[in-house]
Amino acid sequence: MSPNDRFTELVSAHIPGAVIRGASPLAGGVSADTTLIHIEISTSSLRTLVLREHGDNHCGHEAALEFQLLERLHSLGVTVPKPLGFGGGDGANQHPYVLLEYIEGSTDMPSSMAEARIAAAANKLISIHDLKTDSLPKLPLRFDPLPELLDFLPDDAEWEELRSNLLRMNSTAFTGKGVLLHGDYWPSNIVWADGKLAGVIDWEDAAIGDPLSDVACTCLELRYIHGDWGAHCFLNAYSTQRRVDPFRLALWQAYMAAAGNQNMGGWGLEPSRVQAMRKVALDSIREAGHVIANHGTIFG
Repeated sequence: MSPNDRFTELVSAHIPGAVIRGASPLAGGVSADTTLIHIEISTSSLRTLVLREHGDNHCGHEAALEFQLLERLHSLGVTVPKPLGFGGGDGANQHPYVLLEYIEGSTDMPSSMAEARIAAAANKLISIHDLKTDSLPKLPLRFDPLPELLDFLPDDAEWEELRSNLLRMNSTAFTGKGVLLHGDYWPSNIVWADGKLAGVIDWEDAAIGDPLSDVACTCLELRYIHGDWGAHCFLNAYSTQRRVDPFRLALWQAYMAAAGNQNMGGWGLEPSRVQAMRKVALDSIREAGHVIANHGTIFG
């Protein structure tokens, strides 16, 4: 079966009469293979879809859960891709998939626009954290960074003091009300169009839990791209509307940086880029370790 025949069969299951007019892979995904599909329903009706197929490295939600979450968020007016269907994993398709409407725009964050876009991204994350979770499908819980943080920490002697400090803590679990977490909130998952934030994509790591998990993730990713300034800018924008506990943020910062340090070799990046990002990640663990040891202030 040719790729176009396969796409026709898959898309037609959800959009009867669709004719494939073109398809091209989208770069950047790690745990899902993403394809942009152009379809025609009638001579005057053209649409662009996104097909996310869960590859061998997939570690996010099952296709059904991803679809259900997006369906609910879209119905609530959240700027997410409209889900059109899911399936696969049954012999007809090698991998499970989710079919989505394409959100027109760009994920670029050029330096000239970075400050304004970072502030807008912080405001959008706050609105996500403010959503009521009662009507959402059942999602994983993300309240405590400690168990996985201890697994992610490098084994070098440099980290023994931090490991000891963590092991001496009675409890590191978030005790507040859990919020909806995007789980991977960074510039490549934020779409801009006409100067405005047009959509938030890739919800396969969504969870319910400590909002500072998302904040720490975004700050680290912005450090990779824009240096310390990017992290400061986002944290300042977020903290003008929400209290940020420096100690809890440090716990999640150590978690995100240690996880990134362990896994970034498998992200398909150039070796020089991995080397630069690894330095940022290790410096972030050191900084977080200092805050954890002293309960001081982060980014001070």
